[in-house]
Amino acid sequence: MFSFDRQITRTLHDEHLATITVLERLEAIFGKYGPKKMPADDNAEIARLLGDIINLVECDVKNHFSFEEEKLFPLLAAMGDSPISAILTGEHNVILPLGNLLSELAKTGRADGFNDASWVQFRQSGVELIERMISHIQKEEMALLPILEDIIEEDEDAELTMTYSEMR
Repeated sequence: MFSFDRQITRTLHDEHLATITVLERLEAIFGKYGPKKMPADDNAEIARLLGDIINLVECDVKNHFSFEEEKLFPLLAAMGDSPISAILTGEHNVILPLGNLLSELAKTGRADGFNDASWVQFRQSGVELIERMISHIQKEEMALLPILEDIIEEDEDAELTMTYSEMR
């Protein structure tokens, strides 16, 4: 595991850890309740998790992806290192719609509970999001963040951190 000296890379790393925590909770729920067995509508653990999923997608994932595409990937392109940006942007284009779907399903499940069909759809979308997001985070942790550590200067780090803070 890398140690990040820049504030912006530490911030993104911390967000990755928070995202993984929510995804692990979601995965545990899927393990506890299979495709045919759904949680009760009054399950407080599920209600909290659904709220966390909505928040994760609406606040963290959308802002995280936008920040990378608008502010960080252009830095990599200027350095001539755009292949990782292209890969990650391609993944963003798949993950974000999937996250939006899961968020909408979570909102509906939170308001109305799940029926057999909506639970199956929520579970399938959730499993796919978990797989894609974990793989994506691994790429960012192993490739993107270490590159940023090398190319971002101290003054630029402060500016990027402020910009990202304002986006969130």
